[in-house]
Amino acid sequence: MVDRSQRGAARSVAQARFPMTTDIRGSKGSVFYRAHSYHTKVPVESIVQLIEHYTDVGDVVVDPFCGSGQTGVAAMLTGRHAVVSDLSPAAVHIARGYTARVDPVRFAKAASRLLNRLAPVERELYGVSDGRIEYTVWSDVFRCATCARDILFWEAAVDHRAGQVTRSLSCPAGHGPFNKSDLDWVGSRPVQQNTSVDGQRARVVEPARTSRDITTLDRSSIPFWFPVEPWERWREMWRAQHDAQGIDTSADFFTNRNLYALAALWDAIEQVDDETTRVGLRFVFTASVNRASRRYQWHPSRPTNVLSSTMYLASLNYEFNVFSLFRRKLSTITQMYEQLWQACGSCEVHQGSAESLDWLADGAADYVFTDPPFGSNIFYGDSSFLWEAWLGDRTDVAAETVINKRLTDELGRTTLDGYEKAVSRAMEEIGRVLRPGAWASLQFHNSDDAVWSAIQNAVDSAGLSVQAAVVMDKGQASFKGLRHHQKGEKVANFDLVLHLASGSQLGMRPPRREIGRTDIQRVLEAYVAHQPPSRCTTPWLHSQAMRHLIASSASPAGWSFAAVEALCDETFERRGNSWRPRTKTA
Repeated sequence: MVDRSQRGAARSVAQARFPMTTDIRGSKGSVFYRAHSYHTKVPVESIVQLIEHYTDVGDVVVDPFCGSGQTGVAAMLTGRHAVVSDLSPAAVHIARGYTARVDPVRFAKAASRLLNRLAPVERELYGVSDGRIEYTVWSDVFRCATCARDILFWEAAVDHRAGQVTRSLSCPAGHGPFNKSDLDWVGSRPVQQNTSVDGQRARVVEPARTSRDITTLDRSSIPFWFPVEPWERWREMWRAQHDAQGIDTSADFFTNRNLYALAALWDAIEQVDDETTRVGLRFVFTASVNRASRRYQWHPSRPTNVLSSTMYLASLNYEFNVFSLFRRKLSTITQMYEQLWQACGSCEVHQGSAESLDWLADGAADYVFTDPPFGSNIFYGDSSFLWEAWLGDRTDVAAETVINKRLTDELGRTTLDGYEKAVSRAMEEIGRVLRPGAWASLQFHNSDDAVWSAIQNAVDSAGLSVQAAVVMDKGQASFKGLRHHQKGEKVANFDLVLHLASGSQLGMRPPRREIGRTDIQRVLEAYVAHQPPSRCTTPWLHSQAMRHLIASSASPAGWSFAAVEALCDETFERRGNSWRPRTKTA
C-alpha cells in the first residue's frame, strides 16, 4: 500500500496552489502517443502541464481510470511517482508496457533475434518472387438475389477513376441495382496487393501467389496457439453483420494468413527468457494486433482507418503484413524506451476498480488526474476484445463504469442512475486518497446534458468542488470529430478539464445557480467575437457552454449538443462548419 510515510519526503502542509485557468494544448504526434493505440488517449504533453502546475518533484500522482497509462508516462518524465490503475486487463497491459523500464539496447537486440528466427515464416506467408507483400486488399462477395451469381464488391461498387464507392450493386448479368444489405454475403476474395521490391513499392491489381495459396490456407494447419474467445451476441458492439459473416470468435476477425503470422509471433515472444523484454515485446505485439485484423477499411480516395467504437468489418479491407506492422511498431516503441530509460520518475500499475483503491492509503496522493468513461460513448470491454483475447483475460463488463444500451439486467446492465452512483463512489475514493489541500483534475466531455448532470452530482457528493474548468485541445480531431466536420454530426470534439478542490462535506450537494438562456448566449457571443473560425464550430461552442455552466455551479440540464447548436442557429451565421457573428445590415 502506498502511503506518505513511505516516501520520506511527505509534506504535512502543501504550498498553496491556485487552479489552472488557461486552456491546455497537446499533440498526437509524439512518440508516446504513436506507440500504442487506445480508445481514448490524452497527450502526455498535456498531462505534463497539469502535473508541473499542481505538484513538485517526488510527489505522488494518481490516476484510477488510467487507460493507456499516459499519466504514468508524464509522471516518469517529470520526476514524480505515479500510481495508476484500471479495471480493464487490456488497459493494465498497455499501461505497464508504456511505463516499463526497458533497456532499449537489449530490447532491440532481442527483437532482432526474434524476427530473424521468424524470417522463414514471413517468406512463406508474404513472400513473392521479387519481394514481399506489404498488404493485400480483400473484397466482399455477395450473391445476386435474381440469378445467384457472385457479385464482387470491388468490381460492382468501386469507381477507381473517380475514387468513389457506392452501396448500390448490380451483378455481372445486369440484374439490380441492389443494396448490399439486402444481399447474402458469401465470402471475401483478395483483389489487390502492394508489394515492396528492393525497398520500393509497386502496386499489382491482381494478387500474386505466395508459396501458399492464401485463399485456401486452412486455420487447422496453424501449428501455434491462437485465441478463440467467443464473440457473444449480447455484447454492445455485436451486430447482425457478425452473424451473417460467421464472426463467432476472436480468430474470425483475422484472415487465416494473418492469424498464422500472429500466432507464430506470439509463440516466439512467449519463449523469450527475460521478463522485462517479454513485457516490451508483448506490448509491440498488441500495438500491431488491431491493424492486423480485418477491421481496417480500404477506400480509393481516403487513408486507411478503423471505425472507432465499433467492430465493423468493411466490404473492402486491408490485410497488412503482420511482420511489417511489428517492425514499424518496434521502431517507435524502441524510441520511446530510449526516452524513458533516462527518466527520473517511476510508476506502478494496478488492476482494479476505481471504486476501491485498496493499494492507496488515506491522503497518499499529492494530485489526481483522471479521464473516466464518457457515459455510453465507448464500451471498453468490447473495444478491447482482440487485445484481451490474446492476453487471455477479459474485462468484467458488468463492472464497467459505462451506460449500457443493449446489455440485459441479467448480465449487469448499468443505467444512467447506476453510472452516476459508480462515478460517485470513484470520486469518493479520489477524495479519500487526496492529502489535505491537494487538487484533482477530471477530464470529461459528452454531448448529453443528463450525463453531464450525473458527473456534476458525483463530484458534489464526494465533497469536491469545481474551482475552474478549461478546454483540453488535443491538437487533432478524432475520427468521430472529423466525421462531424464532414457531415455535421452531433459529437463532442473537445474535452473539458475540471479542476477540483476538497473541503466540502461528503454527500452534500450545494444549491445550483440559475443561469438562463440569455446568459449562455452572451458567453457564446463574447467567445465567437474573439476566436478564429476553426474554434467556432458547434463542438467548440458546446465546450464553452459546459465550461461556463459547470464552473458556475449551474445545472447543465437542457444544454445538450443539439440545444447549443439550436441557440447558435438563432444567434450566429453559419459559414461552412463555423459560426460567425451575424452581418449587420443598414
